[in-house]
Amino acid sequence: MKKPLIQSRILQSELFNKHGFMAIFSTRRGGISPKPFNSLNFSTEVGDDPYNLQYNLLQLMRWSSLPTQPHQAKQVHDTHSLWCEGPGEYHNIPADILLSQHEDTPLAIRTADCLPIMLADVQRGIIAAVHAGWKGTANQIVKVAVDEMLANGCTAENIIASFGPCIEACCFEVNLPIANQLYKTCDLPLPLIQPLRADLKEINQHQLLDIGVLNEHIEIISGCTHCQPELYFSHRRDQFDAGRHLSIVAKHTLI
Repeated sequence: MKKPLIQSRILQSELFNKHGFMAIFSTRRGGISPKPFNSLNFSTEVGDDPYNLQYNLLQLMRWSSLPTQPHQAKQVHDTHSLWCEGPGEYHNIPADILLSQHEDTPLAIRTADCLPIMLADVQRGIIAAVHAGWKGTANQIVKVAVDEMLANGCTAENIIASFGPCIEACCFEVNLPIANQLYKTCDLPLPLIQPLRADLKEINQHQLLDIGVLNEHIEIISGCTHCQPELYFSHRRDQFDAGRHLSIVAKHTLI
């Protein structure tokens, strides 16, 4: 299910709103960070002023009616997970999967080409935020997240997923070893067209389908971070000058 850009500052998941949850994806617009991180940057690791980051976060909270700041963690392109509850904070421990079963406990991940995946079980109320770069995708991180949800009483048929903007196949050139790692994780043939390009959204979608998530419960929001510099940060395009987006899931809807 493809969804268009909803507004210039944030993208909102219609699928999650429909089921009583919130999932949003920031663009690079609407903040106060100066060049080259202009303007809605959320990275603490690129040299931006902490005041700018806090202001940007407060802006995003205001736009989305978040009652508290989201939980975040140290992202290391692995499959570690962290369960969260209570007021949001930054956890200085490795975790590329954040989970919660509590209301008003927003979860967030930072991206600048990697794929942000928001998950929710519409019956159990468990939510997850997944940081799926190519390494995480090769390690089937979205399956790891869903498996943890299933171990806590969720069912695959009740899980909804929303994919935010990332580097898309039009721009994501990879070598043969990486392509093989990615495409062997799901029932998709290796692309034959040169240069090799990988589709993180399609691969993660098929990984979800393989474990029983329904196709109609997977929302794919269009947007390539690499070829839309007016809207998105891209590490592959801008290297260390790239800011970071923030993607958030919570167990309540936008107002």
